[in-house]
Amino acid sequence: MKSGLKYILVSIVVITLSGCKDFLDKNPDMRATIDSKEKVQLLLVSAYQDCNYGMMCELSSDNMIDNNTPDEQGMTHNEEAFDRADEECFAWEPIISNQGQDSPYSLWNGAYYGIATANNALEAIEKLEGQGINMDAEKGEALLIRAYYHFVLAQVFCMPFRNDELSRNDLGMYYMKQPEKVVKATYHRGDLTTLYDNIQADLEEALPLVSDVYYNVPKYHFNEKAAYAFAARFYLIRRKWDKVLQYANNVLGTDPVATATQLVNSDYIRNTSSDIESELNYWIDASQNSNLLIIPVMSYGTLRYSSYQRYGWNRDARSYMVSNGGPCWSNEFPGFTIWQVRNGTYGSLISKCYSKWNITNKVAGIGYMYNFRREFTTNETLLCRAEAKIMLNDIDGAVSDLNLWAQSYDAGKGEMNQLVRGRIPNFFAAGRNAQLVPELHNQDISPDFVISSEQLPFIHCVLHFRRIETIHDGLRWFDIKRYGIELTHLVANESGVPTTKFLKWDDDRRAIQIPQDVIVSNSGIEPNPRNNVGDHNPIVYLAPMERSNAEIVVSKTANTITRKN
Repeated sequence: MKSGLKYILVSIVVITLSGCKDFLDKNPDMRATIDSKEKVQLLLVSAYQDCNYGMMCELSSDNMIDNNTPDEQGMTHNEEAFDRADEECFAWEPIISNQGQDSPYSLWNGAYYGIATANNALEAIEKLEGQGINMDAEKGEALLIRAYYHFVLAQVFCMPFRNDELSRNDLGMYYMKQPEKVVKATYHRGDLTTLYDNIQADLEEALPLVSDVYYNVPKYHFNEKAAYAFAARFYLIRRKWDKVLQYANNVLGTDPVATATQLVNSDYIRNTSSDIESELNYWIDASQNSNLLIIPVMSYGTLRYSSYQRYGWNRDARSYMVSNGGPCWSNEFPGFTIWQVRNGTYGSLISKCYSKWNITNKVAGIGYMYNFRREFTTNETLLCRAEAKIMLNDIDGAVSDLNLWAQSYDAGKGEMNQLVRGRIPNFFAAGRNAQLVPELHNQDISPDFVISSEQLPFIHCVLHFRRIETIHDGLRWFDIKRYGIELTHLVANESGVPTTKFLKWDDDRRAIQIPQDVIVSNSGIEPNPRNNVGDHNPIVYLAPMERSNAEIVVSKTANTITRKN
């Protein structure tokens, strides 16, 4: 079915309680009737989608390098990319070669499916409330899901938020508030400020309603703390610092001792982890205080980091994050010693990104790779709060939070290494390596986004800590966009000779292009412009190659992983 209907996922289609994705082919008369509290709860389970934005955003950011460009000794390599889409993404070209997992197509479809499911739940909730049934908790969760997926779409497919006035000139995303009833409708993206206003309205309506009462495992739903963490991140993007502080405090409390008990426990990992699997199990353990919301996603990230090694977390991208010291540690970042799964010539992989398998055919050894996104955590929320405190001129309070974060990873412990205020301006001084102290274009983005000279080194510190905290997650790309950090990617040709790709602070390519099939459909959705770009030497590829979600052949005895196309 080739129309805007396929991509906006209207509610005229059937959404079954099991979350089956062939609902476009069902007869409307056979649709499930959502006529009870329990059925709404089951429907909301299927609203959490297995789409993953992390790999696209990591490839777009400064966390990845092309291993086929010359290394420090001038040696070039001839490593294979997982697929051509990775080459397009790394070069900030439109991603047209792949519609499988980790692609714009997968994210777009998954996000709008989750939104459509939430809207169907809200329609059913309204009817049940009319019967006098209390549906507050379910309504809160549905509103949060709708707001969250629109928020993700905004971060990936839109330019960075500037301010309420300026962002009215930037493309937003179509905000689905009601189940759609029209086939082949025309959709208009609207402006970015209106999009953020709609997300904010859903978020603020949901927060008083959300509850943990009916969840068997709250960490797999928008529970209360996850909702407040989402609010803190949303207002961080919108630069409403007092709101960030308010909602982060709702998650963490205000007592430093109590806050520390909610963070990652490095001692626990070290004492209980004996192999990769046990380390991964810690990161995705719903009983750990540091995890607030866990979303299983289909992703081939592990393959990209371990078997198809053209692009990796390597060289300067890794060295200045974890290997060259920090404001309260020397040499390698202490937390890295308990994270690392693989460290070699072509880069590193940390255990939280390691995959589990969904085996679909045990005889053939075929299955899909799943990651578990720790979408909201106390450690990341703590860094949101630290940034807000800096911008509110509570520098001492921010340093206290930054020290708590460092200590949760065994850094900054002991009187000699404790992160005191004076260490930060010394370490993040002007003139340091650009990986540590990149130029920020905050006031170019918005004249009211002002950072004083006193605040600046502390902002660099929180951005550096966020870069470490969110490695492999994709959130570094969001930070690059909102602070206008400019990037250079070196892209190798077949002989290893690099081409320089440059991303300006206001480059149109900071908004990843929406899926090609959406552009050419009859939906009327406007593509992102490409008038203002930092270079005019696009990488040339062969004819686009379309691949569906390829299954993976797993041979554990031979320790090999092969795609089955």
